[in-house]
Amino acid sequence: MGMSVAESPARVATNASEQLMQIATGFQLSACLYVAAKLNIADLVANSGRSAEDLAASTGTNADALYRVLRALISIGIFAEPEPRIIALSPGAEPLRRDVPGSVHGLVLWAADPFMIHVSTDLLYSVETGKPAVEHLYDKPAFECVASIPRLQAAFNQGMTAISREFAPAVLDAYDFSGIETLMDVAGGHGYFIGEALRKHPRMKGILLDLPHVVEGAKGMLRNMGVDHRCEPMAGDFFEGVPSGADAYYLQHIIHDWDDEHALKILRNIRKALAGSNGGRLLVVDAVLPESCDPHPAKLLDLVMLTVPGGRERTEPEWHELCAKAGFKISRIVPTRVGKSVIEAIAPD
Repeated sequence: MGMSVAESPARVATNASEQLMQIATGFQLSACLYVAAKLNIADLVANSGRSAEDLAASTGTNADALYRVLRALISIGIFAEPEPRIIALSPGAEPLRRDVPGSVHGLVLWAADPFMIHVSTDLLYSVETGKPAVEHLYDKPAFECVASIPRLQAAFNQGMTAISREFAPAVLDAYDFSGIETLMDVAGGHGYFIGEALRKHPRMKGILLDLPHVVEGAKGMLRNMGVDHRCEPMAGDFFEGVPSGADAYYLQHIIHDWDDEHALKILRNIRKALAGSNGGRLLVVDAVLPESCDPHPAKLLDLVMLTVPGGRERTEPEWHELCAKAGFKISRIVPTRVGKSVIEAIAPD
């Protein structure tokens, strides 16, 4: 068994000062992880160890600099060095491979992209103003930044698909979709989740709603998943309106992107789409923050929401209040094994 990241000596602080300095320099590890993912190092050493010089030749990089980056990752259990300057896969690096179940390769490329790191360095601006730092640095909203930079657009799409690959089985195991006739995946990206939902429930029909260029990119995935004959790709903007025609509307990792004003606009548009429906429901997959000071990964994700799109993670009372303002009543909150919950809300007549 390899040493886990949590058990690695490099991660254990012996006093408060050391702990604070580890936190202060933690961005360096994010940068190292991004480099390893960008260069596909885990794939290159998947079958056998390779020298730093060989890896540098394969990736067009400087051997000494590459080794120093990988040495830092090895010190926390990501990759291994069975012989001097020979880099090998470790259990901690396995999820960086692109071809394994549970791969986080695409998610790392998005979460640790230099754009994301740059925005996080301006957190103080968001604290002083309550506004997203991305607009201070780039003079445009986050999603416009992503759309205007091809590298970011590709990283974002890969990251969201990676999230769906992780979430889909967990959500489908936790929540019973069997009573739904037509499910609309609102802002469903390239359609991985709704594809898996339709595979599991062969009598269910699907609608994938997203922006025109996103929907166009989803057609191939739906076809490859064998559900294109049961899923209608539909171009639209959830701020302009949400089409009727579904008895359940699904939003995964969407509402947390927005402040209450924008979130209410989305939810109210869905409420209008459900007008007159009998038993229609809203399904939101997002974090439900604990009200205590207990550790929770979404507490850091909340700061990403603050600095990048200007959204927020929410506590259970905040979810109840938000849904009530949009005309919904939360009927239950179903936790999943991936730290998110399915928030089910009904639209009372």
